[in-house]
Amino acid sequence: MAGAQATRLSEEILLELRSTAYACSSLKPLSGGTANFIFKGTLTDPLPDGTKEVAVKHGEDYIASMPDWQIPTTRCRAEVECLKALGGLPATAGAYTVRAPKLYHFSPDTNTQVQEYLPEALSLKEYALKHFSSHDPSRQPLCLELGRGLGVWLRGFHRWASLPEQSAFREAVKSNAPMQKIKHQANYATLVDTVANFPSILGDAKETFEKIREATAAELDRSDLQITHGDFWTGNALLPDRPLREGNETPIFIVDWEVCQFSLPPLDLGQMIAELYELSLFKGIDEGKWLIQGFAAGYGDVDAEFAFRTALHVGTHLIAWGTRAPGWGSEAQVEQVVGVAKEIVLCAWQKDRAWFEAGDLACLFRSQ
Repeated sequence: MAGAQATRLSEEILLELRSTAYACSSLKPLSGGTANFIFKGTLTDPLPDGTKEVAVKHGEDYIASMPDWQIPTTRCRAEVECLKALGGLPATAGAYTVRAPKLYHFSPDTNTQVQEYLPEALSLKEYALKHFSSHDPSRQPLCLELGRGLGVWLRGFHRWASLPEQSAFREAVKSNAPMQKIKHQANYATLVDTVANFPSILGDAKETFEKIREATAAELDRSDLQITHGDFWTGNALLPDRPLREGNETPIFIVDWEVCQFSLPPLDLGQMIAELYELSLFKGIDEGKWLIQGFAAGYGDVDAEFAFRTALHVGTHLIAWGTRAPGWGSEAQVEQVVGVAKEIVLCAWQKDRAWFEAGDLACLFRSQ
């Protein structure tokens, strides 16, 4: 966020909140977040439960990090409806308490939200880069448990959102239909477009990628779509900035619900797995693979169609987004990841189970 823009928005939001119970003495821009402007707010007066800090999220009709890319503000209202409904979804039990943050306040005129804030937190992506930079096999069981917690929560969310009691929630999410096409464009149209960046590696797959783009576009009209988070990745899972230790109860917040939409659950899994796999492919962080194994185990049994669709999205995300992650790897590393991702996409499309069972994503198929 540019300095002048951050200052202007801070002043406007401080003025806006001044007459509410969430008046802030200061706003500090937070890292992370692509579409919106996010701040840590220090409350002028603590809330009745003693809360002194909040997250303040402000949306415009464009992507904050890419102002030329227009995006509807209906996403902000969709996120609010999600957070309201998710108050009724129990947090996971165990070492990791996974849940969405509480919504405190929303102004529909300005698309400004006040949410619960997790102090001293990092995204899972930032956390892994900081705390898993050195190899330590003793972390494997801790990472398996962390991944399992995320998988258990995601399976619970998918099931909960499909219950008859959540019919009003599902109606509210229908208003976020524009995000379906935006999300498809960002992944599957970009899959095809990326061929031009790596013609020697992806050129012979272009025709197949075009078929995949058309087939996945047709999925948007399926009658069995379910509510998904829509942007479930390591950047949207927050946890405290402290080493993993056995016996510690660790809160995890699942944030950024503005892309919540009717889609296929495998896409939530595929995006998270792709981002975790990048830790291994680019940085040699074994914890990425352990987290994937725990995540798949926590989500539980799925059929072969679900597993292949998940894998297809893993490969697509690696090509569409992993190749564009700034500073993650050398040109040679990026090309190597493109090659791996291409194999994942083609083998998922061809439903080559034997190939997957011999590789890093075997955990997707072991429950069958």
